[in-house]
Amino acid sequence: MKNLKSGIFLSTLFSAAALFGTTAQADNNALQQAYKSSNVKSALIGVCKTETAKGGKLTSAEVSKYCTCAIESDGKLTNDQKWQIQSTINQKKSPSTLAFVQKQNQELQSCFGPQLTGKLKTLTEAAMKAAEKK
Repeated sequence: MKNLKSGIFLSTLFSAAALFGTTAQADNNALQQAYKSSNVKSALIGVCKTETAKGGKLTSAEVSKYCTCAIESDGKLTNDQKWQIQSTINQKKSPSTLAFVQKQNQELQSCFGPQLTGKLKTLTEAAMKAAEKK
């Protein structure tokens, strides 16, 4: 059960990373500035790096890899796919049940590589344990 729960959460983590590129927590002003940039993708990666680095859990190389992969993945999503993900979340279901999200998760894991994927899984499990204790 623990592995299933962890796998579902990890899959959801990857789909959420793709959907929001970790910028959901970013300062709204920073996001607005990124969207005003002459290179929006690069600016979004920069915002992601700044916000992800604040957690102090990943090295700067890992942050860079994570953000580049996540923003690249997010850029490939169509509006319809984003709406499907949001609709699934609104139905209290995991987006990992959607075929395109499963494919995207595999692509993200390939982009992250085995070491970063493993580290993200470990961090996710630790966060889940901490959340259960609250």
